Amino acid sequence: MLTPDQVRYLKEKWAPYLENEVIVGLVTSENCKYCPLMKELLDILSNVSMGKINVKISAINDVLKRFLGVDRGPILLIGNKGEVRYTGSPIGEETWAFLETLKIASTKRHGLEKYEESLRDLDRTVRIETIVTPSCPYCPYAVLLANKIALASGGKVVSDTVEAYEFQDIASKFGVTSVPTIVISVDSPYSGEVFKIGVPKESELIWKVLKVGRLQ
Repeated sequence: MLTPDQVRYLKEKWAPYLENEVIVGLVTSENCKYCPLMKELLDILSNVSMGKINVKISAINDVLKRFLGVDRGPILLIGNKGEVRYTGSPIGEETWAFLETLKIASTKRHGLEKYEESLRDLDRTVRIETIVTPSCPYCPYAVLLANKIALASGGKVVSDTVEAYEFQDIASKFGVTSVPTIVISVDSPYSGEVFKIGVPKESELIWKVLKVGRLQ
């Protein structure tokens, strides 16, 4: 899926910034159109990173279906607690934000240090679903912000990027007609409500997460 020049760019301009190992889980399923593509991409990233991107592949099963809330792949899980998820493929415009997310997960430099203590002290788990399409040029900015919040939270926030074409059932559930659409949920079963259509300001999204994640 990548040209030799693109692979060389990743090796020379992206991989050197990685510091710590990042485990990336890939959940696959039968008749999954994009699962082979995701495996190929992760294999390339693992190779250019000299193993700092550690890929674990699992076939979906009943336990994973209950945990993830979906019955098919591809699903990507990033972080020790799987706090960053991609429900569908980070392709098209989403690829650069995916690569940046991996770098942040490796370096721990998310830029949200002033909010870190508050995010880690939430009473309830908050889920941010960012519903996107591969051709949307604004979606990666919303995704990257949600991913940073999740990585800063130590697992108290889950950021889930949902590809609307691959998972039309989720997009339809929330009546999505424009992207990015951001849905905020608290704890299971994550029924959720639409928080914003468009890219939120950093303070706006963090304020909402802190508000719904606190019991008082």
